[in-house]
Amino acid sequence: MGYLSDMLSKEYGNLEVREVYSTKLGETDVEILEASVEGEKFIAMFQSVPVKENLYKWSIIITSAHNTRTLKGMDTLEGIKLALKSSIDAMMAGMGKG
Repeated sequence: MGYLSDMLSKEYGNLEVREVYSTKLGETDVEILEASVEGEKFIAMFQSVPVKENLYKWSIIITSAHNTRTLKGMDTLEGIKLALKSSIDAMMAGMGKG
């Protein structure tokens, strides 16, 4: 599993995560996954590329039947985790599951 799949599985016990696609294109890691909670689903596409030691340029698109969020940034792994967690929390709240 990739970074996003691993992070979601560890942070959200009630979230079922299914990796759809994961690859490395040059230096860029790409991951597409489907997550579901209580019958509601969202899809996420995450990509990251190392810029220098412990700094990554990244982007994510998260979409459900109710909402779409697009984020990008340049952060450490901890910064990425915080940004992803707040976006996933908002997505789940929008689905009525947060």
